[in-house]
Amino acid sequence: MELELEGGNAIAALITIIVIILLVLGLVGKFVTPVDTAGEPAILSPARWTAYRLQKEARRETERMIRDARRIQRILESDTPDPVEAMLVAQDIYADYQTGSSATAAARGALIAAAEATVRATIGEIPRDQAIAAYHTALERIDALGVVTHPQKQPTPSPTPSPQVFVPLYLNP
Repeated sequence: MELELEGGNAIAALITIIVIILLVLGLVGKFVTPVDTAGEPAILSPARWTAYRLQKEARRETERMIRDARRIQRILESDTPDPVEAMLVAQDIYADYQTGSSATAAARGALIAAAEATVRATIGEIPRDQAIAAYHTALERIDALGVVTHPQKQPTPSPTPSPQVFVPLYLNP
């Protein structure tokens, strides 16, 4: 099959192809370009690109940790927790979090400890309260990464202002 383009048709086809390529590149760029705090596209230097990549990696790890923490929570909330299910969840968590970003290391370690404590609590080796405490420690470490894992009730202001106490200060000359 042979395609023959003459003069004006060749230029029109070339311009159409170039426009389509530019539109595709623009759409791809819109989805992969990082933005700064003001919402403007950020110019990427090699150092910024590395930081952006590490930030995305840490965010993915954090989201995965939240999902796994919820799996632990379901086991701890169960009236009759299944030790086999707890063991499978703990094995998944242990295998998934052996490596990762250094920014999430403390949270990963706390989540592994919470999974282990959950297994030990389901078989009766430790009290359930210890497993719950380990779970809450893991949540605190995940929250420290900047992601809220559970809604927190905001403190309400007191209806009357708190009294101010003035203590006299005496100086001995």
